[in-house]
Amino acid sequence: MAEKVQSRGTAPPSLVDELVGASIEAVSLIDGLVQDSTRSLFSDYGLAMNLDGSPVAKTLPTVQLIAMIGFSSNALSGSLLMALPNEILERTLPAPDSNLADWGGELANQLLGRLKNQLLHYQVAINLSLPVVVTGGGFSLPAKTRMVTRYMSFVSEVGRMFVRMEMELLPNVELVREQQKSAEAGMDEGELLLF
Repeated sequence: MAEKVQSRGTAPPSLVDELVGASIEAVSLIDGLVQDSTRSLFSDYGLAMNLDGSPVAKTLPTVQLIAMIGFSSNALSGSLLMALPNEILERTLPAPDSNLADWGGELANQLLGRLKNQLLHYQVAINLSLPVVVTGGGFSLPAKTRMVTRYMSFVSEVGRMFVRMEMELLPNVELVREQQKSAEAGMDEGELLLF
């Protein structure tokens, strides 16, 4: 599928994340899509997640797993990092004998898959890499590697987690929602594919 990404002419510069004009709008749109996708994903596994704005420094010490997955397209590229405590993983586990590390990687894959499905409405098809999972504790986050780094902290009845989204966008990228459903459809959200 060819990506239909419009680039505007010159726009007044902004100091926010070194972005300008439509790029700021695109980041805001993607923020909303990530938040909605996160809430929807965990809701499908019976766990309500609410955006709470906690600083990463408060959430990171409670985390036992970090899953990271990359993505790319002509319009944007980057990575999504999900940091979770074991309690959230155990609560959402689809089978009691499943491996928590594998499940954490699958949750990151599903979250980015949901974002991919949403971006198809904006004529952007992202390619996903395989997730990388690190378990343990006492984590420090990898350094920022992209122009835009966004943190979203969520709280549930069993613990806190956060999602870090790093992105590079085309200058002045404008994401325009397509009115009709895209012909290229991914898996249904909430559908589980184990491999």
